[in-house]
Amino acid sequence: MTTDSQHPHPAASYYAAAGEVPSAQAKDLTALGVLAFVSAAVTTVCTCVAAVVIGRAARLRARDGLDAFDWSLAVYYVATGLALLALVAGFVTGSLWLHRARRNAEALEPDGRHARSAGWAWGGWVTPVVALWFPFQVVRDVRRALSPLQSAALIGFWWTLFLASEVGLRTSINLQGDALARFDNADLARQMSVVTAAVMVAALAGWGQVLRVITLEQHARMYDGQKGAGPGTP
Repeated sequence: MTTDSQHPHPAASYYAAAGEVPSAQAKDLTALGVLAFVSAAVTTVCTCVAAVVIGRAARLRARDGLDAFDWSLAVYYVATGLALLALVAGFVTGSLWLHRARRNAEALEPDGRHARSAGWAWGGWVTPVVALWFPFQVVRDVRRALSPLQSAALIGFWWTLFLASEVGLRTSINLQGDALARFDNADLARQMSVVTAAVMVAALAGWGQVLRVITLEQHARMYDGQKGAGPGTP
């Protein structure tokens, strides 16, 4: 008589044996990663559009006052509004992606060390003062959990550009408000807006790479069972 141990049920291959990595607890990051990048890309594109037209819009306001109207003003306000909406969407989708990646890291590598709790994947972006470094730590530790031998240079590069773009964006918005409402600092508003847009483009490229690398490394462990430093990413 044949025993079950000699001929296991076909479904047994779908279940992890004792001691294996519980990758079934981890969830796919692809959809959230795409949404997070698209939201950031829309914010960046709209900011670039606003930077292109702010010079003309400010000159018209300085010449004709608050009654001035031109296509550049319409484009500026539409682009600014869309950028704000995309920024909110980027916060939501980016936080969802990061929180899931953090939970995945805990499931795939329970012994991984994390400086911050999973809740900071959301709160780290909006909490005053600690927003300067908490999100960086969360992202860094999510990657290190599965790829401890990889350098943090990529994440540091992205985070530096992100902080620079945040400072530039706040400064540009203030200068643009002065140029359009008080007819002051028009040239400075245009210059600062262009510089900020360029930095945001670079930050977007860095963010896209961070999303790609962490997603690939976690999926390699989830679907291929690979354990180690990841797929040779920087």
